[in-house]
Amino acid sequence: MPGKTPGFFNILGDVKDFIVSYAPPRSNMFQEKGYDVLRKRTEEFGRKKLFCLWMIYQPIVIIVRSEAVKQFMEKKINHKHFMYEWFEQVIGTGLLNSEVSKWKTRRKLLMPCFNLTVLRGFLSVFNEHSQKLVEILQERTKEEFTYIETPISLTTLDIIYETMFGVKINALRNDNRQYVRCVQRILDLFMIRFFKIWYWPNWIFYLSKDGKEMKRHVKIVHDFTRKIIQERKERYLSGDTEKDRGKRKALLDRLLEMHMETGEISEEGIREEVNTFALAGHETVTVTIIWALYLIGLHKDVQEKIHEELDRVFGDDTKSPVTEKDLNDLQYLDCVLKESMRLYPSVPWFGRRIPEELIFVGTLYQNYLLVLFSRTSCIETRKFFLILKGSIQSDFLPQTYTKSQNMLTFPSLLVQGIV
Repeated sequence: MPGKTPGFFNILGDVKDFIVSYAPPRSNMFQEKGYDVLRKRTEEFGRKKLFCLWMIYQPIVIIVRSEAVKQFMEKKINHKHFMYEWFEQVIGTGLLNSEVSKWKTRRKLLMPCFNLTVLRGFLSVFNEHSQKLVEILQERTKEEFTYIETPISLTTLDIIYETMFGVKINALRNDNRQYVRCVQRILDLFMIRFFKIWYWPNWIFYLSKDGKEMKRHVKIVHDFTRKIIQERKERYLSGDTEKDRGKRKALLDRLLEMHMETGEISEEGIREEVNTFALAGHETVTVTIIWALYLIGLHKDVQEKIHEELDRVFGDDTKSPVTEKDLNDLQYLDCVLKESMRLYPSVPWFGRRIPEELIFVGTLYQNYLLVLFSRTSCIETRKFFLILKGSIQSDFLPQTYTKSQNMLTFPSLLVQGIV
């Protein structure tokens, strides 16, 4: 199998390549080192379609070619990688990390909460917080440098919590709130754990300083969630929800209705799902926006086309709320966002455990841990950045985009239950 085969007495295997001798507190050196190792191995073994990392005699197969990813997906292996267990401490077993039987039931239950009619009801929320973000960014233009991740992350947090919980947390204007800091730090600690390979065993991680910090932040997030659920439940029992008939309802309110009226979901199940969408949804939306802005910033011609389209749709009006028709008219911008997600998916990897013998890419596997990096799985297509070729409009317009058989994007994978 492609990869660096460790010697018999080389207990650490490839772990040693991920070790950083010293990293200042709150730095990203472990993440940078990890990505650098994966990048170099991908360049070295990319033509082989996959390669193996050995972590203390435990093989982890990394797929780096899209045709190999497609071949593996066709095997319909749904046993998730052990790293998904890390999420249980934070979100329980929600839609992201539950086993197949539970996932199918929950997906069927949750899909009606995200139909177009429901989403239209929250357009005013999207408009309100987007306008606040624009005002913040306009203020920052006076500065020499702006770290855009912070305001974008806080804005997505505001939107998600108002649509999920029906509460305003005003994170953009009050980013020092304890809850906001906890959410952001939990996500940081997940990344730290991923690249500090000695943190992978639960017992080691939760004995460490970072693990203990994670527990503190998780408790605060869970207390907040339980408090909101209890308040909304008491409101429901008191009959106050009757006056909301016909108005938009947050996801939490819809799930509480299912819990109280039909018993389709337990109170613990509600907490699992709202935490899943609030934490995972907040991070993935933030990453998608940041990568899109990064790519648009690199290509002046794309910026100009987007500007022309915005001028054509909105004219000189910069204050009126965006309507559903406006969004449908922004076809070029929609193409750019889809291309950005293709190149830089918001979730760069997903993993599966092979529970039985499997022949794949000409090799027999058994009980291997297999991680699929969607970001490197399109290694050969990255050189064909469609925006640069000028063909993005024809390739990603609705009538042609839906016909593509080789687009491996996170949203499509989530719908299929692959992530």
